[in-house]
Amino acid sequence: MSEIIRIEAHAASNADSLGYMGQQAVAQAVDGDTPYRIIGGHMVRLLLHVYPTSNATLRSTIDADAAVDDIEIVGDIVDGLCAQDFSQTGGNVLKKAVNSEQNIEVNLLVSRRGSSKGIRSECAPGVGQVDTLPELGFALDQPPLDLEVFATLFDGSTIEYRTRIPGLETAVVLKAHSWKARGLRSDRDLADLHSLMEIREEHPHTAWGLSSPGLIGFRKDTARILHEAAGKLTKRTSNLPVPYDLDRVRMAALIARHVSRP
Repeated sequence: MSEIIRIEAHAASNADSLGYMGQQAVAQAVDGDTPYRIIGGHMVRLLLHVYPTSNATLRSTIDADAAVDDIEIVGDIVDGLCAQDFSQTGGNVLKKAVNSEQNIEVNLLVSRRGSSKGIRSECAPGVGQVDTLPELGFALDQPPLDLEVFATLFDGSTIEYRTRIPGLETAVVLKAHSWKARGLRSDRDLADLHSLMEIREEHPHTAWGLSSPGLIGFRKDTARILHEAAGKLTKRTSNLPVPYDLDRVRMAALIARHVSRP
């Protein structure tokens, strides 16, 4: 059993609160032995609690994305969320109203094995169409970080839950593939990748294989994506969407320092 890491989080907005409540809902919906990971923007926010860095590009995310490895168990998780008064608005999207203007949102994603790339929909028994991604198989094959989260919400109330997230290197792989799938046009993905690279710079003891020679598979694909990004970041004529507070030159340098050329 891996070490349980205790973190204390403070919501800086109502959006943050909804995200933490979504994570708690997922934790309550899954069986204790279910191999799942919280991914997406919340994965990055939680990693910043585990590995604090002052140079991160912070952002808020409302919806909680959760990845599982078996399409057959999606129905059980949906049932667990519906028991908490969530309603399905799509095969893999569930929402719960907290007031007339705000909803907790959970997105369930499933890994897909094989050589096909990109997002594809598959039918989950009793649920409907859910989105699957091949890189989630890689992520779920890697050891998770087990977290015990104590979150203070924006209204001052507190919640507590256990959850699992990918480690740092795996988070970079997931975020790089997400950014590539959006045509390198999402400044939110770039902000998250910047935060993850800053964690690597400040916490070099973390498990990391992206700097090794002879990368293969998803690591090699990730290196290609990141070095493509580094080349665009340093061009004055690049139309790459970049957060206003992100240092382009520093980001490119971090990629060059910590990621091998494929």
